[in-house]
Amino acid sequence: MAKAAGKPAKKAMTKSAFVAELAEKTELSKKQVDAVLEGVVDIVQAQLKKGVKFTLPGLARLSVTKKGAVKGGVEKTNPLNGQKYVTKDKPASVRVSMRPVKALKEALN
Repeated sequence: MAKAAGKPAKKAMTKSAFVAELAEKTELSKKQVDAVLEGVVDIVQAQLKKGVKFTLPGLARLSVTKKGAVKGGVEKTNPLNGQKYVTKDKPASVRVSMRPVKALKEALN
């Protein structure tokens, strides 16, 4: 399944393909691997809901950033066509950022 370094994969790996490959590498059943994967997702979500930075060892560091609401109603000019428009309100939201850890970056170089 792995492509040569430097050439991007044509399609992203699906969850079922990921589970199948992981099951083959770990000699566990697909059902067991799927349960472990669901457990990891639950743990990550619980930690991020608490506002804690979470690190998946050897892969990535995840963190949550809260963005405040932005009031709309400001008249602006579109620089491409010169037309005027009124901005819309943006509700408050939560963003999850994911940064690779040093070990992953070094493995890819």
